Amino acid sequence: MGDNTKQMMGGTAIKPVGWDRTFCESLQYMIYDPANGTILTRTPLSWLKITVFYCLYYTFLTGFWLGCLNIFFMTLPEGRPKWEQDASIIGSNPGVGLRPQQADAWIDSSMFILKAGNKDERPSNMGHPTLEGEGDKNIDYAYRMKKYLTKYDNTEGLRDCETNEIDREAQGCIFDMSTLGECATFPYGYIGNESSQSFVEPCIFVKFNKIFNWEPTPVDPEDLKNDDEKYAKMSTTLKNKIMKSADHNMVWIDCFGRYAADKEAFQFEYYPDSQGIPVKHFPFKGGNYQAPLIALKLKENKAAWGQLQHIECRAWFDGVHHDTKDKAGLVQFEVQILPSE
Repeated sequence: MGDNTKQMMGGTAIKPVGWDRTFCESLQYMIYDPANGTILTRTPLSWLKITVFYCLYYTFLTGFWLGCLNIFFMTLPEGRPKWEQDASIIGSNPGVGLRPQQADAWIDSSMFILKAGNKDERPSNMGHPTLEGEGDKNIDYAYRMKKYLTKYDNTEGLRDCETNEIDREAQGCIFDMSTLGECATFPYGYIGNESSQSFVEPCIFVKFNKIFNWEPTPVDPEDLKNDDEKYAKMSTTLKNKIMKSADHNMVWIDCFGRYAADKEAFQFEYYPDSQGIPVKHFPFKGGNYQAPLIALKLKENKAAWGQLQHIECRAWFDGVHHDTKDKAGLVQFEVQILPSE
């Protein structure tokens, strides 16, 4: 007669070794199990095999990556970009930049806010190797401009260019700082002198952004005489200067107040007065380079103190494209000179 006794499910299950270990005992056995000779759940031979495998794996992976990187660098030319001007995203219509730059905290701003009678000669963070002049005081603008102009002291690899022609030599041309007149010396008009009647007349510097191997084509004076439509927005003053100029091999800068109130308040002088940048400073070919500058010296105008002046500076050469949305071929900025307290 068969055994009809019902057996409870799992009644014959065998409990694994170590099921009743405490946490500390389980951790100790995971680190080293004397019964199986494992360290961190693997035997020494297993650790040796996996170590050798990953050493070989990452060695081949690193070699493959370095090989691909080397092939990529082989496609790049030496000392110049692979894609230039219209073949690149930069194009052949250079932007126009301003100096001095804003402090890093307001790097996206194009607003110059100055105090008319400020004579404080102590910059923010004075003596700090990197943060000196990083503030919003009048003198801070001057210190940032001074820091920028120190690169013009380095003339290594540059030469004095006697003729004003497109530079075909390997060496670039030294920029003549004397063309900036009163704006060539510190503090560039950002603070007044000791006189109580001395007020700020700041110099704002305009420059071209660098485009590798870009060669500007100067404006043809005959086009101005014939009232060519492409120069319709050029000021009459600049047109007259170009037509009377003895040297037409220039890229011209023209600045003006954007709105009616700005045109009335904006009083300034150009340095140099010709408003021209000689073409001998182009093209940019890499290496040490001194970007040519045009300085605007804002003249004292008490009637405009406190007014926010909207100013636009346009570059002029044959084929220039101006776009206020993309800031192509121009730069826009604001100046506010606050009355003395």
